[in-house]
Amino acid sequence: MHSRLKEARIAAKFTSAAKAALALGLKPSTYNAHENGQNEFDAETAKIYAKKFRVSAAWLLTGEEDGPKRVPLGQEFDPDPDFEADGVAAYTADHYKPRLPGARPEIDVMPGAGEGAVGDTRSIAISAGSSVTGHRVIAEWVLPDAFYRHELQANPDGSVFMSVIGNSMAPTLWPGDRVIVDTRQNVFGPDAIYVFDDGDGEPRVKSLKKVLGTDEVRVISDNRDAYGEDRMSLSVLRIIGRVVGRVSKL
Repeated sequence: MHSRLKEARIAAKFTSAAKAALALGLKPSTYNAHENGQNEFDAETAKIYAKKFRVSAAWLLTGEEDGPKRVPLGQEFDPDPDFEADGVAAYTADHYKPRLPGARPEIDVMPGAGEGAVGDTRSIAISAGSSVTGHRVIAEWVLPDAFYRHELQANPDGSVFMSVIGNSMAPTLWPGDRVIVDTRQNVFGPDAIYVFDDGDGEPRVKSLKKVLGTDEVRVISDNRDAYGEDRMSLSVLRIIGRVVGRVSKL
């Protein structure tokens, strides 16, 4: 029960148990005891959790029905109403359909050069008891596919734009810069700048460099005068995508 509750909470984009407890109107200690397995919860409480996290109470209690369905970040699109045409929402459950031909979406996710943030999310029902959590599309960007493939060495179909917050990656990336993220490159490859999270749901953008002979990477802030560096196991990181380019003001 507790592991399914945590899975549902993360899928519903509550980045911490404390934030979920606040949204539910519960004491953090009460919710934490349910999520960490210290206490079980009954059917009535399961219904409350199920409504907030958009899953079925039966799945929370027994695992017998479908739980939250997760898809890679680059496929989690739910457009702003401005991106609807003729009253039909411009998405399916796992593909974004642009309003402008050849456009790639900027989604309401801000990878942090420090702490990241996830903006407005919505739930898209795809079958009984099953849903996909989607990120709102806030803009579209049009670049030639050949530019992605040849100049950025990226997959155009997997590329999304995100706005950077924080200054720990300056002068490489400044707050407000848009990074182009290839979400098809969602495993650690060459040393590069990646967008990732470490299990707390908050996206970060940092330079990752392999520590030879280990399964660890150095997590480096380019603004070294103000920030240090950490080491993390690759088993902890969820790579969202590799940063292949940026759009910034002069």
